[in-house]
Amino acid sequence: MNESLHTVQLTRRELGLIHHLTRILYAQIDDDVEFGGTSNNQVYNDFYGKDAISGVYLKTRDEINQHYDDWYKDLQRKDPYIRPFCYVKGHENHYSNHGG
Repeated sequence: MNESLHTVQLTRRELGLIHHLTRILYAQIDDDVEFGGTSNNQVYNDFYGKDAISGVYLKTRDEINQHYDDWYKDLQRKDPYIRPFCYVKGHENHYSNHGG
């Protein structure tokens, strides 16, 4: 197999998202062993391998630890949360336009 390295530029929030998702996968990486192969994350282990999951998590963790004090707070969005369009009356995606 030909392994190659890739360089990706990510925003602060994109890095936070990747870190958060891979942190969950990393924390449950051996659940398939402990619970007899019933882990929902088994598909990720099979498709990408535990080494890839560990690698992405540890690399993002190290990058974040170098540049941020509190990753959970520092990497989230800074603007106020805006309600999804489906809740805004008059918007084309308002829930009443979809039979609800």
